[in-house]
Amino acid sequence: MKIGVMTTPWENVGDMVAIARMAEDRGIDSLWVGEHSHLPVTTRHAFADNTPEFYRHVPDPYITLAAVAASTTTIRIGTGIALPAECEPLGLAKVIASLDTLAGGRFEWGVGYGWNKLEMVNRGVDPRYRMARFREVVLAVRALWTAETAGFGGDHVRFTESWSWPKPVQRPHPPILLGCRPGPRAFAQLTEFCDGWLPSVTQCGDGLDETLTRLRSAWTAAGRVGRPALTFIDTGFSSDVDVDTFRARTETTKGLAARLADCGTDRLIVGMPLFRLTDAEPMLDSVAALT
Repeated sequence: MKIGVMTTPWENVGDMVAIARMAEDRGIDSLWVGEHSHLPVTTRHAFADNTPEFYRHVPDPYITLAAVAASTTTIRIGTGIALPAECEPLGLAKVIASLDTLAGGRFEWGVGYGWNKLEMVNRGVDPRYRMARFREVVLAVRALWTAETAGFGGDHVRFTESWSWPKPVQRPHPPILLGCRPGPRAFAQLTEFCDGWLPSVTQCGDGLDETLTRLRSAWTAAGRVGRPALTFIDTGFSSDVDVDTFRARTETTKGLAARLADCGTDRLIVGMPLFRLTDAEPMLDSVAALT
């Protein structure tokens, strides 16, 4: 099973380039960053009473990963997770295709529905229709990536037949991994137009084996060949911690990694806390020890 890392820099966005090089040198498979355009001050959400600091520090994922791609050669890069429902698909398709081209086909698009309703409202999205809009945005982006010309006429996304270049290096397109809680509607979208599942470990609950059986059955019922790719995120970085605390936490991750490997998982992404560059190397050593 492959091991990736997901983190948010505390002091300088440019530190992501340095940490990517360190991760690549240690044989870590991939580096992932999240997406939040902003964090509304007044809002009701899962962390309303104690909002983790890292949500205020998330840089733009695509600009950050472009810098990483230009400074590395083998490490894969991805979003964990991006929020396409809050984006305009014509620009989004071009940005990601350009990034995949720059990266030489190393990008993976982890996507999700979003959980902060006021964030969506501030970006012009009605939260009641977030799943429907999400579906149309992703389908529109895929069409722009895979067809010579594409148009779209949905309830939430509309544009006329258009050329959109460049196309991604990866064909037919970069892997699309849906970060979601297990459920019939989400799994229906996953099996319709995504390539795999990207949940956090905490979203899976105790019934992981049963959940994976349901997912694979839905995959087959949808007429998909092969099996869905499985990448799990072990976040564990809701607050800043010191190196010794992080080492102790990753020691407990060894048992989780073994269990996920037994379930046929392709990759585990280990969350690092908000990091200072001086702490990055020993933290990455702990992550690399899981490979």
